Amino acid sequence: MAERRRTVAQALDGLFDPGTIAVVGASRTRGKLGQAVLALLKSNGYRGRIIPVNPSGGEIEGLEAVRSLEEIDGPIDVVVLATPVGVALDALENCTRLDVKVVVGVTSGFSEAGEDGQENELRLRRIMQNAPFRLVGPNCEGVVRPASDLQLTFSPMFNDLRPGPVAIISQSGALAGLMALRLGERGVGINAIVSSGNETDLTAADLLDYLGNDPQTRVVLCYVEELRDGRRFVEVARQLAKAGKHVVAVKGGRSRAGSRAVQSHTGAMAGDDRVISAVFRETGVIRARESVAAVDAVTALAAGRRPAGNRVGIISVTGGLGVEMTDLAESAGFEVPVLAEATQTALSRYVPFYGSVSNPVDLTGVVLANPTYVGRCLEAVADDPGVDIAIAIITFVPDQQFIEALAEAFDSTGKPILIVWTGAARSNASGEALRERAVPVYDSPARAASGLAALAATTGEVS
Repeated sequence: MAERRRTVAQALDGLFDPGTIAVVGASRTRGKLGQAVLALLKSNGYRGRIIPVNPSGGEIEGLEAVRSLEEIDGPIDVVVLATPVGVALDALENCTRLDVKVVVGVTSGFSEAGEDGQENELRLRRIMQNAPFRLVGPNCEGVVRPASDLQLTFSPMFNDLRPGPVAIISQSGALAGLMALRLGERGVGINAIVSSGNETDLTAADLLDYLGNDPQTRVVLCYVEELRDGRRFVEVARQLAKAGKHVVAVKGGRSRAGSRAVQSHTGAMAGDDRVISAVFRETGVIRARESVAAVDAVTALAAGRRPAGNRVGIISVTGGLGVEMTDLAESAGFEVPVLAEATQTALSRYVPFYGSVSNPVDLTGVVLANPTYVGRCLEAVADDPGVDIAIAIITFVPDQQFIEALAEAFDSTGKPILIVWTGAARSNASGEALRERAVPVYDSPARAASGLAALAATTGEVS
């Protein structure tokens, strides 16, 4: 048995860069958690040592299984518990006598199960009191790190994620997967995902501290139902904000009915929502009302461009959407100023007399015949000294030249640029030039407004 308990950093170093992973509950039977965990870990290309643990031994997924954890020689970085709750607790107790860094518990049946899970919860806490290892979960969906092909989960929702600057910490595994998929559709990559479950040991605050301070992380997206270590969470968030990193949080259980649902989901008490909102504002945490708004906020922040102020320049191929975007921006506290005379002169080379070059800029349908015009106009607006954020609105535009022109305009400036693309093809191959740059792309002005609000929160210009 190890002489002292692993620090959070030691445990998470082992979790995200493991040399050896043991899967307790590894099975040959499709549909079982252990079979899914083992199959996904292997099929996604993890290059370390994988050890299936099954009382029957033999070969599972082409790997030689051991009958118990005690048969494994040497240290074990990660043990995954994917068994019924009683077996999982026995295995957890065995881990206290072994050289294990961290355990990931996907097993359910603890505090979230109400009275039926209380005995299991008490035993779990007794084991963890003197455990030398750290625990993620239980009742979680696992851990994912795309850059190292690490997929410690039973859910295929996390397949094919591209590496990138966003870390996700979520007390709901399904929401973590959904948000990661939606971000991926926009070209926003993932550094790491941790489904933290019941947080019996490692909390969202622990994970925020570790992942937020990872040099590869620019934005941390959190879904929490209870802040189990609230004081530390907000202090870490404050320090990350000072370091130029962003924390976006969705707090579940705002309503009375939602608070009841939280108790049965992770066994958490939701807390006073008004207090949480006030603390988030004070410490620089950007609060999103729900997961869709959170994805919109992270999409804008992940590009890594911070505006100097709250002045917005808008170009649109249709007048109506330009007006809608203007109304949304101004109602949220942004300025949509008249563009500089030099900018209007530059725009007049491309915009016909029946359009508008003030702000919003109405390009009219003429750009449909001249796809490069949209990029030149976007560059002109972004170059205006009175504009801090530029927005381009396009509709059902099939021409690849449009996309390339927008991508080149994005590359030409360091200012934040948001694209509103209402066309159905925005997620397919035609949009890859935007996705590979992680250009913030939205399907409506309303969703782009959520991205604007997140950018403004980084400047303090708009409350």
